[in-house]
Amino acid sequence: MIGLTVVVGYGDAALDVLRHLPLHVEKPDVVVIDPDAIALTAALANGARVVRGDGRDICALRQAQAQFAARVVVAVPDDRDGLLITMAARGLNPSAIIVAAVRDSANQELFARLGADDVFVRARSA
Repeated sequence: MIGLTVVVGYGDAALDVLRHLPLHVEKPDVVVIDPDAIALTAALANGARVVRGDGRDICALRQAQAQFAARVVVAVPDDRDGLLITMAARGLNPSAIIVAAVRDSANQELFARLGADDVFVRARSA
């Protein structure tokens, strides 16, 4: 799917990353994966399609069609989970642009080595 963006984790970090991505269309094709019903309701209200599930689960990534996505945004609360999701997404789709939001700046290089094309450090919440 040309132009499809899969977002894993739908919170402040994902919204920040999405604001900075050039989506190049008036109504972008976005699928959100998140286990939280409230987050998915917000994503639906913003025009996204949703998959209730865990981004570490390859089946959830496939259901969201990550294997066909032009871009995958990884914005989960835990960097270790983010690394697993990044590697799984890269394995499913070697040509996707993977953008990861990380909490610890020390993890930037690791994310890049394990498949992320762009890595953003997000502020820790108090």
